Amino acid sequence: MKRHFLIIIILILVYSLANAQTTNIKSQSKREFKNQGEQEDYWAEQLFEKEYSKQHFEKFKGNIIIKEDGFIFDDKTFVIINTPKELITIFSSGIFYPAIITGDTKAVVKNRAELDNLSAEQKMFYNMTRSDSLTITGLEELKFLTKSITQKRFRFWLYKKGFANPTVCFIELTNYKANDKTDLKTFVSGAALTFFKS
Repeated sequence: MKRHFLIIIILILVYSLANAQTTNIKSQSKREFKNQGEQEDYWAEQLFEKEYSKQHFEKFKGNIIIKEDGFIFDDKTFVIINTPKELITIFSSGIFYPAIITGDTKAVVKNRAELDNLSAEQKMFYNMTRSDSLTITGLEELKFLTKSITQKRFRFWLYKKGFANPTVCFIELTNYKANDKTDLKTFVSGAALTFFKS
């Protein structure tokens, strides 16, 4: 009888602990946000907390051709929309460039006659794999993620041809010469890319 009573007590304790853990997990995952922006900021915090590791990217070594709405890096183009002027240096100085996203792939651009000879499926695949033209919009500093005066973190939306929805991307710039009086434009011009995640 005592053995049965002891087993029942142990089962009740195990059930209570498991139920408490499940309730705790559910309450964490049901965090409520006032708006979409607040939720996106939370996701950004989680990304830098759980997936951050310091990286080092070399600046672009080729020629950068400046166009009215963007920049040409060899055979790839960045179209830049809705980005503050003081952040344009990130692209014009070669801190961030298309190969960071696409790798060292060579863009193959088909002419109108070649496109007309493709089936609907081939056209769709071609458009989805194009790496010659990328659009960046809404580049913004994430001041709430600033941990040091020598580092700044940013978020932007990346549009690729053939995709209806953009991808959110995060970068970190580090400028070891920055101090509390360094303005954003000066910070960026002396910075290096130390993190990228899409």
